[in-house]
Amino acid sequence: MRIVALIENTSASEKLKVEHGISLYVENAGIRYLIDTGASDKISFNAKRLGIDISGISAVMISHNNYAHTGGLDEVYKNNKDIRIYAKKACLGSYYMKQSLVRVHMNKFGYLHEEHPENFVLYNSFQQIDSGFFAMSNEHPDSSFFCEDKNLYMKKDGKIVHDDFGHESFYVIFPENNRQAGAVVVAPCALCGITNILRTVRKRFPGSPILSVIGGFHIMGSTTKKLSCTIDHVEKTVNELMTIETGTIYTFHCTGITGYGIMKQNLGDRLQYLQTGEELAF
Repeated sequence: MRIVALIENTSASEKLKVEHGISLYVENAGIRYLIDTGASDKISFNAKRLGIDISGISAVMISHNNYAHTGGLDEVYKNNKDIRIYAKKACLGSYYMKQSLVRVHMNKFGYLHEEHPENFVLYNSFQQIDSGFFAMSNEHPDSSFFCEDKNLYMKKDGKIVHDDFGHESFYVIFPENNRQAGAVVVAPCALCGITNILRTVRKRFPGSPILSVIGGFHIMGSTTKKLSCTIDHVEKTVNELMTIETGTIYTFHCTGITGYGIMKQNLGDRLQYLQTGEELAF
């Protein structure tokens, strides 16, 4: 199994483009996928640089309706008109991000669905993508670990309210479809809390060890050096993570540099940062 960070906020190479967004290229058991599409068409440039053919991707997974994850969806569709696009039905709702005094509508996902509904596979909470690839929703009820970012909104019953993250998916992938060997958990923003997500995986797949966790933890504020939550919230998450047995945790994007530094103080080498162009193999 191979995972490449197609685009992320940072890069170790000046030859690759970066942006506030995330897209992961995944190869497993001979099938190629994308998890999220970044914020723009920059993923196409990086893919060519990295020798990845976007037109050969079988399916793209959208983790939630946010421009940093859906902005390159048009570019992916342009390169492959038969692409399957998986997302929760709740992604069709209206979602907003507050920037300064303005709420910006994040509807990239909705526009493409209106024009090409035949390409979409929409599910309520759980979807098998392939024999070793599952899209899931949080099932652990501890909301104290949910994202604390107060700039995320949604429309519900005609009113604008804070986002409840009901549109979020995360992914469980078994390298070479071998469940006994273990799973890789991919949670691009972990809005419902990475510890809740891992406990959900434990519940659903009790016999499979967690080989690795790959995700953003949405604790970054308006810049990479700021937090969108309290330090207590970060430390509580870290303390809970230390009680859950996993392999190496790779983070990126919405964790931010400051958040990463705080988490690494306790997690040490168990936590690593994944930059644009870097590759993992399992």
